[in-house]
Amino acid sequence: VYYWVGEENSRVQRRERTIPKQGIGKPDIGGPFELVDQDGKKKTNKDYLGKWMLIYFGFTYCPDICPNELMRMAQIITAVEKEDYSKGKFQPIFVTIDPERDGPKQLKTYLEDWHPSMVGLTGTPEQVGKACKAYRVYSSKSVLGDGPGEYLIDHSIMFYLMDPQGEFVDYFGKALTAEEITEKVKKYMTGEADDATHSDASIGSKDLITVK
Repeated sequence: VYYWVGEENSRVQRRERTIPKQGIGKPDIGGPFELVDQDGKKKTNKDYLGKWMLIYFGFTYCPDICPNELMRMAQIITAVEKEDYSKGKFQPIFVTIDPERDGPKQLKTYLEDWHPSMVGLTGTPEQVGKACKAYRVYSSKSVLGDGPGEYLIDHSIMFYLMDPQGEFVDYFGKALTAEEITEKVKKYMTGEADDATHSDASIGSKDLITVK
């Protein structure tokens, strides 16, 4: 017991040294949200305090990008969850950017195809819009026909890593493989990250678009 507590305290101290602090060089990303999960339960950012969150914004009617990214996300989850230190400490989250079509039931059915650990979040257009703005998620509808559901959504492609205090740690774009992202996540969680872990190599300039 004493060894485990000492090791955990050591990990916390290492994380505090390696995770960039808010200020110059660290984007202002994240913040409070009030949404609903795939079971219809109200969820806020406070429900996930104490866990590392890996967050992806997309929509269930996305024809190709989201399936590809969720496939990568599932690979990351499987690899991270093999580590003992991740037990009860790691929460992957899929947030829809299409609340008009992606209600709780739709999210639940969709996420069953990916990974059982994924939580799906939706809400009113206003609630989802607020969350998207907090995470600097770009999205734009492309109308395909006259029907209310005949549209696609162009959006930024990014995984966000938040620490157990709900603070932004890093983001990972398409330039990184699932294996590379996994290694970065593991280093952050164990406190073994260094300056090279959080670097421009984690940021795809074409993947992140700032929303004012």
